[in-house]
Amino acid sequence: MDNVRSKRLDEIKNDFERGVFLVLYDSPKQKLHRSIAAVALVFKHALRGVLFSWPLYMLTLAAYAIPGSSKLLFVLLLVPALYVSWIILSRGVKEDYEKLVAGYILRSGYLGRMLFHNRT
Repeated sequence: MDNVRSKRLDEIKNDFERGVFLVLYDSPKQKLHRSIAAVALVFKHALRGVLFSWPLYMLTLAAYAIPGSSKLLFVLLLVPALYVSWIILSRGVKEDYEKLVAGYILRSGYLGRMLFHNRT
């Protein structure tokens, strides 16, 4: 996979090469690519968070569906579900962005490589 990625900014020692890299990295096209990558990572990890914490959401719906139950029980069960989803989302997005997007020139096909990368 390294042959399809650019060098990372902190790996570049040559001043000229670093200057060319920074010009490309700060271009509007690369900023757009990084924004799209961030949104795609949020969707990927949001889906992952929902898939991992769905039992907590089902418990919350069950508490809401019980006739005569306290709505406080509904809220008390919803808070842990949202917390678990938020932890999975924020950690995953930050780690993947740092590993796959930040400091790289993104080339065509970056979304597929980014979303379906090997974690080896």
